[in-house]
Amino acid sequence: MNRAVFCYSIKNSRACGSVVEHVPDKNGVEGSIPSTRTMALEIKENEQLKNHSSFRIGGPARYFVVVKNKEEILEAIKFTEEKKLKYFILGGGSNVLFSDNGLDGVIIKIENCKLKIENSKIIAGSGTLLSQIMMAATEAGLSGLEWGIGIPGTIGGCVAGNCGAFGKSISESVKKIKTLDKEYSKEECEFEYRNSKFKKPSNPEIITEVELELQPRDKEIIKTQISNNLAQRKDRIPPYPSIGCIFKNPKPLAAGSLIDQCGLKRTRIGDAQISDLHANIIVNIGNAKAQDVLELIKLCKKKVKEKFGVDLEEEIVVI
Repeated sequence: MNRAVFCYSIKNSRACGSVVEHVPDKNGVEGSIPSTRTMALEIKENEQLKNHSSFRIGGPARYFVVVKNKEEILEAIKFTEEKKLKYFILGGGSNVLFSDNGLDGVIIKIENCKLKIENSKIIAGSGTLLSQIMMAATEAGLSGLEWGIGIPGTIGGCVAGNCGAFGKSISESVKKIKTLDKEYSKEECEFEYRNSKFKKPSNPEIITEVELELQPRDKEIIKTQISNNLAQRKDRIPPYPSIGCIFKNPKPLAAGSLIDQCGLKRTRIGDAQISDLHANIIVNIGNAKAQDVLELIKLCKKKVKEKFGVDLEEEIVVI
């Protein structure tokens, strides 16, 4: 899941803190006592965001921290509240374009990767890779995620953006979602095509756990479907860094087909190029800059609008 909101940042490159619980004393006046739990979060300064994006594009983040559970997420957010800087929640970095100038704030990268199978349910931390969940489901004889072969990123980001392929989407398998403060049913997630309530900038909630409901099926049949899907994807996956499809498909049309019909395949600006395998994918063929990508996005939108009267909408998150 990827979202920028206004919060605060930390001061030091390494910070330790303890949780403080507020309790009333015998006179009913609230006081505070430190709990026995303490933790240390390693806060990196000037971490290059290109190292955390499948696009291999992005400048330095002022502060960068990896968190692996709810308590560490809360601790990181508390640290950010000291400096009044924005923060950004990062999953696998497979659907985000970072600025060449980086981010003057805090990147909180979620890597809570617990995974549990209960009958036909899979419960996973939001930092678990979709590929790991699909493999675990396959071994358990559970069907419903075969379309996810070859799709990078975490389940948290997948749910927030309602990712999908082959006419399927993750929303079909979601049973409920947990955030830091609440629990949501599938219906309450407000799923739309490549969107949900958790992707909207106005919603500051952070997904911490996802529960999926899958269908029992013969393991060999599941593996065969995965192999068939992978074979179809192979000819469309460029051998260069990318963040997948740039635009949403303006149904019933396909964005890649519209861009291709405008003659834009292989169009290059700097080291960013529209793929010759799939026109809805921009690749980094060397040392592409975010500005190069943005110029290609602008060109695609302009040409498709002129030729077909269709307004393309970005699927990726641009920071």
